[in-house]
Amino acid sequence: MSLKVRALVRRLARGTAGCLLGGAMLVPLGPTTTSQAVNRMNSMSTRPLPSAAPRAVVRGDMVWVPDRYVLVVGEPAGARVPGHWERITPEGQHQVPPVSAVDPSGAPQSFPSRDYPPPAQRPYGP
Repeated sequence: MSLKVRALVRRLARGTAGCLLGGAMLVPLGPTTTSQAVNRMNSMSTRPLPSAAPRAVVRGDMVWVPDRYVLVVGEPAGARVPGHWERITPEGQHQVPPVSAVDPSGAPQSFPSRDYPPPAQRPYGP
């Protein structure tokens, strides 16, 4: 063999040995200690949780009207109307489903399904 070939083989051998030794230094040798295992478990259990995306709005034309008391014709006290969903029409009216209310004496009051103005502008009705 010529000297140039020997020098090339020697360089390749040194480079290969250097890469193998460098890679071996990256890998931890020997068993892990108990404290290392506990530290890993603690770090994995205390990491922050991924955040959830905000919920999408289901419908923009629906509005929740909570429980409230409304005036009923012929009754001195108001009747309790339970909370319910109302649909907003393109004209700005609120389409209310049939609602049953209870006055202070315990008598039921029925309100038919129809369009009403917004809840803040209703003196009577659901």
